[in-house]
Amino acid sequence: MSDSALAGVVAASITPVTADFKIDIQRLRTHGEHLLDCGCSFISTFGTTGEGASFSTAEKIAALTELKAQGMEMGRQLPAVMTPSLDDAVESLLAYGRLGCRAALVLPPFYYGASEAGIAAFFDALIARTETQTRIDLVLYNIPQLSRHRFTQPLIARLIERHGTRIAGIKDSTGDLDNGLMLVKSFPQLRVFTGDDRVLPVLVRNGGAGMIGGMPNVFASELKALFDNPNDAAILNKQARRIEAVDTHGSLVALKAALAHYRNDENLATAMPPLLALSREERAMLVELIEQTGYRAAA
Repeated sequence: MSDSALAGVVAASITPVTADFKIDIQRLRTHGEHLLDCGCSFISTFGTTGEGASFSTAEKIAALTELKAQGMEMGRQLPAVMTPSLDDAVESLLAYGRLGCRAALVLPPFYYGASEAGIAAFFDALIARTETQTRIDLVLYNIPQLSRHRFTQPLIARLIERHGTRIAGIKDSTGDLDNGLMLVKSFPQLRVFTGDDRVLPVLVRNGGAGMIGGMPNVFASELKALFDNPNDAAILNKQARRIEAVDTHGSLVALKAALAHYRNDENLATAMPPLLALSREERAMLVELIEQTGYRAAA
């Protein structure tokens, strides 16, 4: 699986946590196995939906190490690097390579208003300090609304020119179809993913690789069906309504609330501070909106 094509529906997994805010390994494993059984190609742990910026590098590596020890197929893992610290990014990338993960989803260094040259320098240093020990593929994570930085066409071209096939793909979480299509056209050597269900069908019809997103946490089977049948307007309409419901109720905490409801497991609703779980009233409103789309049971 380690050499398998980067394509399909990649679930940006939520991270179950315990009452004392530790990663709940058993629930994470059970959830990941369920997502793969529902047709997801890969699991992306510890990204935005996985609250990756709220856990330490050591916690995330320890969790993935334990998942491997318990028999999880690491060649179907695409964990995120969510840190502005070069040392932490290096440590993460080396661990992901050592564990046999398929690729790493890498956020640009946030906090400082870095120039494109500065972001390129960060990737230069990250690759220089790891390439003798791992050649794991890198997938760029374009989410400027949170990272404050955009992977522009010139910046991507610069990284490919310097690092070639190490830059294997990009996740575009802008929700901008035109930007996704530009990426497909400009960089045919990259696997281009969207983070938005509503962009998925057109992107796939135009050569995109698929999606890396949070909605498969609850709707994996439907999104696999949409990936396989990108002209299915009925599925697209339902998913558009569902993503609107989730986004208006807190995004990842809404996904956790929906999972807690449909799996009958309140532990799944717990979020890492500073995020807070939905109230009972908020969850009821969310579930009502989801069920208005015809959804009744976990996918």
